[in-house]
Amino acid sequence: MNTLAEVESAVLQLSQVECDRLVEWLETSRRNRLRVFESAAKYGAEPQFPMTFEEYLELEANSRIRHEYLAGEVFAMCGVAPRHNRIAGRFHGAFRDHLKGGPCEPYISDVAVKLRISRDDYAYYPDVMVVCGREKGEERFFTDPKLIVEVLSPSTASVDRHEKRIAYRRIEALEEYVIVAQDEIEVTVFRREETWAPLILETLDSVLELRSIGLALPLALVYEGEAM
Repeated sequence: MNTLAEVESAVLQLSQVECDRLVEWLETSRRNRLRVFESAAKYGAEPQFPMTFEEYLELEANSRIRHEYLAGEVFAMCGVAPRHNRIAGRFHGAFRDHLKGGPCEPYISDVAVKLRISRDDYAYYPDVMVVCGREKGEERFFTDPKLIVEVLSPSTASVDRHEKRIAYRRIEALEEYVIVAQDEIEVTVFRREETWAPLILETLDSVLELRSIGLALPLALVYEGEAM
């Protein structure tokens, strides 16, 4: 194939599964432009790349900053703005109050979620996630969140909207994925039961229905005190 028309014709003949794999490959191929890759020279032990998942966990245990792990490559996470933290904190607080005493528990920022795509391991740090039916312990990551919320930042918006949206739906336990803008009123929810079709809320009088945990969250609360 030498022309765009030929490529388009070939893509139209793909099955839905093949299209999903193509999208995943395209998103993976562009991630180096969206992330800050950590070279081996930054670490005193000079680890080799690709890094195993066990080596990644050791790195995280001894690092002052967090990294995401994508099929053997390690990417440093950028800092976030105060508004980002406030919005994520409101979600976590609402989840904590709603879920108190039940089998589900919310986690914010510093707990990773691990998933597998094909034969490769990935680890991300969601802004907020809810995990159910787990004994409290010292687990360093989860594999079965029921709900994930990501708050968009300029440096992460494309990754959250595309790469993670595709990757997270590989988590069998995940029922809902929520993307929250911080510079405008916009919340998008994707649900497994609706084949991950986006539902976009754009007004303060809208209510975000989180069916996975039985909570109705007004956008006025999400954006309370924020100048838009």
